[in-house]
Amino acid sequence: MRVDFHTHLGPSLSLGLQVSPEEILRQMAEAGVDRTVVFPFPSAAVADKAVNNWVLEEAGRRKVFYPFYYAPDDLAPPPEGKGFLGVKWHWVRGVSDCSSNYSVLEDPGLKGFVKAVASLRLPVIFEEEFNFTVRFVEKFPEVLLVVPHLGMLGGNPLSFLKAFKENENVCFDTSLASPQTIRAFIEEVGPERILFGSDIPFGHMKTELNKILSLELEPKALSLVTGGNALRLMGLAEK
Repeated sequence: MRVDFHTHLGPSLSLGLQVSPEEILRQMAEAGVDRTVVFPFPSAAVADKAVNNWVLEEAGRRKVFYPFYYAPDDLAPPPEGKGFLGVKWHWVRGVSDCSSNYSVLEDPGLKGFVKAVASLRLPVIFEEEFNFTVRFVEKFPEVLLVVPHLGMLGGNPLSFLKAFKENENVCFDTSLASPQTIRAFIEEVGPERILFGSDIPFGHMKTELNKILSLELEPKALSLVTGGNALRLMGLAEK
């Protein structure tokens, strides 16, 4: 089963665009992808936390969507029993794709957020600056993180690779990365910690998948990267 671990769903208030469920389904059919992780755009989630409920509802209508909870600025933890299969953490209280807010690491509410995430065993797609990520992993080794884009937006991917090579609780998604960098990560940490992602609408699902297919991985490794790892991290048995 092929799973895209990184797609946006709904409106982006800052970019003035919208990704419809139909567009994701169209790209899935084109790429031959069976399931996809969906979460709201940062601007929509910051403006209205209720967008998390909307994502849940859309995933309920389309069983091929796996809903992730967007971590809000107030660090309200994901609700138990609602059906979220993971968390999207995106520059909380910082400047998106630019600057982390290090005071978040000292917020008393962070411990409660982490405790809830860890107890629910939810993987967290975690996007922050490199140094922020290092401090978070040191502080909360019990949390399972997936660094998107192989760390490309948070700094130098090779810095992320060197820092977290031995941290088995830190995985990486391939969205927007080059085939050469994807190969380097697979060779260093193994295929068990690499997950295919497209980052729709910033990446195109078929194009992003073809980067991985071009590496000509052996069948078991290919199966892990393109879906097996995602299913394992979300606690789902492949049907």
